[in-house]
Amino acid sequence: MPSTTAAENVTLMHRFITDLQQNGDFTLVDEFFHDDFANHTALPGMPTGREGVHNLLRYLHTALAEIQIEVIHCICEGNVVATTKVLRGRQVGEFFGRGVPESSSGSGRIEMLIMDFMEVVEGRFGGHWASVGPVKDV
Repeated sequence: MPSTTAAENVTLMHRFITDLQQNGDFTLVDEFFHDDFANHTALPGMPTGREGVHNLLRYLHTALAEIQIEVIHCICEGNVVATTKVLRGRQVGEFFGRGVPESSSGSGRIEMLIMDFMEVVEGRFGGHWASVGPVKDV
């Protein structure tokens, strides 16, 4: 039996996306992620616990400026919240193997489609699975 409602879980996901992923309030990681959090699709060599969340989000905010995230879908079934979203930003640093774009070659604007599945445990994220599309120039 889930300890939170579907509506509470969807609200948690929206807060995570806006406050942490988009706006970069890294102080919220421990609030959003359970002590035993496990990222089941972490990048090779990346820690799978909360430390990995800190690392990935700091990397994201170092590589991209003007981050905006558009949520296409956000649904909850039981204790799993699923989202489809588009992350957009301006690349200002190395990003997943893509070198820094030269200012004369374009805007540096990128986007990528992301699907996240988050298991909610005791009101915080306990598990994560993701599918990330390619980085596209826009």
